[in-house]
Amino acid sequence: MAIDSINTSGTGATSTKSMSKLAENFDQFLTLLTTQLKNQDPLSPMDSAEFTNQLVQFAGVEQQINTNKNLESLLTLQKSSQVMNALSLMGKKIEVTGDTVPLQDKSATFSYSLPKTAAQTIYSISDASGRTVYTGAGDSTAGRHEYTWNGKSSAGVQLPDGTYTLSVVALDAAGKQIKASTTAIGKVTGVESSDNGAVLNLGGTRVSMDRLSAVVG
Repeated sequence: MAIDSINTSGTGATSTKSMSKLAENFDQFLTLLTTQLKNQDPLSPMDSAEFTNQLVQFAGVEQQINTNKNLESLLTLQKSSQVMNALSLMGKKIEVTGDTVPLQDKSATFSYSLPKTAAQTIYSISDASGRTVYTGAGDSTAGRHEYTWNGKSSAGVQLPDGTYTLSVVALDAAGKQIKASTTAIGKVTGVESSDNGAVLNLGGTRVSMDRLSAVVG
């Protein structure tokens, strides 16, 4: 009897299912072994090498599943530890990488960095639907540039707090685009747990811990 393919990676539920499948296969294997031993020809006993090989395979798969379960336990503890550490950021202002900008209390602070001086730099802010709501001329010198947006559209209309997207277009003298890196600053209003660890809530804007670049206040 051959061992069925068992997936030993994934969640704890997967490991439990794998162990159940392994036990089922092993029971079938023992039943088959017992039956064959009872009915074998005494003058021509069966070769025990195949059964020995099967037992070795079962033991190897069981060990792999148990190892996987131990790793899952370690990952769960690591995620819990990350969430606990993230709780210390509650109420603090942090800087995160990416183009997501949280507008909180009618104010949003963001930055962009240029690797070299540009001939022209334009930054724009879009709402959740992708509609551009504000556009401004940015500093074109090399380095980091920080701005605070009051949450008003280009027409002067106050926009609601929420998640907005920053886009920076910087061009050199030849009209070639210069890639800008962007960050945003927001106040941590909540901490959540996900499959990948802690998630920080910045007034409704959710960012993973790996995007945290600095605590600024």
